[in-house]
Amino acid sequence: MFYHPWAIVAGAFAAGLPVLVHLLTRPRPVRFPLSTLRFVLEIVQQRRARHRLRDILILTLRTLAVLFLALAMARPFWGRSDAVQTDENAQLIRVVVLDVSQSMAAVVHGIQTFERARPLAAQRLEYRNGMRVNLILAGARSQPVFEQPSTNFAALRDALTGAKPLPQELDVTQVLPLAAEMLAQGDPEAKRELIIISDFQRTNWATADFSAVSGDVQIELESVASEEVPTNLTVLRVATQGRPEPGRETRIEVEIGNYSPSPRTVRTEVTLGATVLQLSGVCGPYSKATLTGEVLISQLGWLLGSARLLDVTDSLSEDNVRSCVVYVRPPPKFALLSRQSATEKPASSYFLERALAPSQGVNSAGDATTGKDAAGSQLVTRLNPANLDSELLAGADLIVLDHPGRLSAPVINQLAGLLRRGRGILYVAAEAADASNLQQLLELTKESIRLPVEFVPPAKAQTRRNLFLTEMRREQSPFRLFGDDLASLIAPIRVSGGLETRNVEGALEDDVLAQLSDRSAFLVAATSDSGALMVLNADLGLSNLSGSPLFVPMLGELVQRLLGSEQAVREVASGKPFTVALPSEVDALNELQIVPPALPTQDAQSTGNGSLVRESAGVLWKGEAAGPPGVYRVTRRNADVFALATAVPAGESDLRALSAEVFQDRLAAGRQIRFHAARGQADEERDTLWSWLAVGCLVCFMCEFLTLKILRT
Repeated sequence: MFYHPWAIVAGAFAAGLPVLVHLLTRPRPVRFPLSTLRFVLEIVQQRRARHRLRDILILTLRTLAVLFLALAMARPFWGRSDAVQTDENAQLIRVVVLDVSQSMAAVVHGIQTFERARPLAAQRLEYRNGMRVNLILAGARSQPVFEQPSTNFAALRDALTGAKPLPQELDVTQVLPLAAEMLAQGDPEAKRELIIISDFQRTNWATADFSAVSGDVQIELESVASEEVPTNLTVLRVATQGRPEPGRETRIEVEIGNYSPSPRTVRTEVTLGATVLQLSGVCGPYSKATLTGEVLISQLGWLLGSARLLDVTDSLSEDNVRSCVVYVRPPPKFALLSRQSATEKPASSYFLERALAPSQGVNSAGDATTGKDAAGSQLVTRLNPANLDSELLAGADLIVLDHPGRLSAPVINQLAGLLRRGRGILYVAAEAADASNLQQLLELTKESIRLPVEFVPPAKAQTRRNLFLTEMRREQSPFRLFGDDLASLIAPIRVSGGLETRNVEGALEDDVLAQLSDRSAFLVAATSDSGALMVLNADLGLSNLSGSPLFVPMLGELVQRLLGSEQAVREVASGKPFTVALPSEVDALNELQIVPPALPTQDAQSTGNGSLVRESAGVLWKGEAAGPPGVYRVTRRNADVFALATAVPAGESDLRALSAEVFQDRLAAGRQIRFHAARGQADEERDTLWSWLAVGCLVCFMCEFLTLKILRT
């Protein structure tokens, strides 16, 4: 095919010009009076043969020079053909899907992958009689230029000119149905073709389903992936372990991905507020490695930071840095809901209170008492569920329930609301009323929280006494803390009281962290992006667990795991919709302002800041598409009350592409798919053939000059 076919027609006419000039400039015979013709005839015969050879060579070289020049101007693009071969007057509906995900920004041999795709898309958008076409820029949200195929080719080319890779992943489940819907419009007799131009990255296209596309649509895939798999290093995750608190060291975890065939030594610089930490390690080929270090945090509130790869050269520089936010809280406050009195001992709630704040002294005054440890850094508030102070409950960082009795509907609703907003709940299930409470609580939070077992009261004829621990998830918290000493620590433990359990079909069995000898669950966890719920199935007043050296460290690990759930929503993927609940103390909606990061002008115009809305669960931050990578803040009177980081989806860093066989066999869904790989040196030769034709034109002129020099007359 040719970019400028008109040059071929012009070249065909121009190729006849040297012949015409030759015919018009032939020398005519001239008469000379001579005494004899013998020697003249010999010389004329010799010169005629020499002139004929010279004329043929020069005429051939001039004609070839004109043809080469015409072909160079036509710019041939070999090895390509339209998916549909049709005459110029046939009706044609074409949809061109251009991948604008982050992986298209990869640079191989100095050329960005997207710039290899742009001319291919431009060719598919050239004017054609009887054709209507549309362009879909496919990212996290597919953006068609028009609502339906159009004949406005100029507007489509302008949209293509302004297109660029976005820090998003490609949502194939959205773009294919959208393209199919557009192709279904218009004249039913028209030919239809779907052109997809992409690097066909495996993380994006492995779940493609072409069954949404009608069987009469001709599908052609244009791959711009390099023949050589690009090497890439990336920062996949930045997080803190446990609950960051001032005055104590906090562990920082940075997960690195190495998408190259050889191991790489990586150095990372983590900036967190004014603190800078450098980490290093080795990451194996096509694997991940977690670098860890500790920093001492001295201030409260929101800390903004990032993790950046140092001294690295790879194909995709955009994923070499990842923003992060950390919320540094004061020592946690606990709300202990129990109908048992603080002066009642030994009692289950008494043991819990002492374990939550081991150095605390107990002060009680009625049903609600407050105690503080010697350092003044921890606080346990005991609340009576029958006369609950909602403000004290909402202000607690962690809620612990032990022998609360049957809870009223308002209390259950408040607990469910706090759980949905990210609060952690530890429930010690000891009596029959706890089964009903848990059932009602899970019913209200079933969209986000699901336990692997159902708790039911034990049969009256059965007594749960002297049970021992049998199966535990030794590799998970809280049991991994004890290492090889775990077996000796659990051997003397005997558990009494609690509830029976029934397995829930389809639930995750790994959420049962420990079991008892009667096959009932002893410790169960359920976490989500909103909150976390853990159930300890035992009556601490009837068991010897509270006197075991296992109890306080185990409870401390459970508390850290539940408090860690508050940091679940600190990062969202760019381009994706998001909904985040702001802290419960944030309520004055009219005083809040969303502050985006400092971005280049062209990126700031497309920033998805979202909006703040008030709902029954509190103030929510919602957005249809998260903005470019960076840290977005919610401020009140210039003070940060919440922060959220956006980042390039981790899957975009793996630049390996799917092969043609995968599309044509596994993903085709019975459709005929034409796959063309425009990659490697062959692609460069095909796209630069016009330059060789121009060189051929110059060579013809040089040969003509030499011919005239050698065969001069």
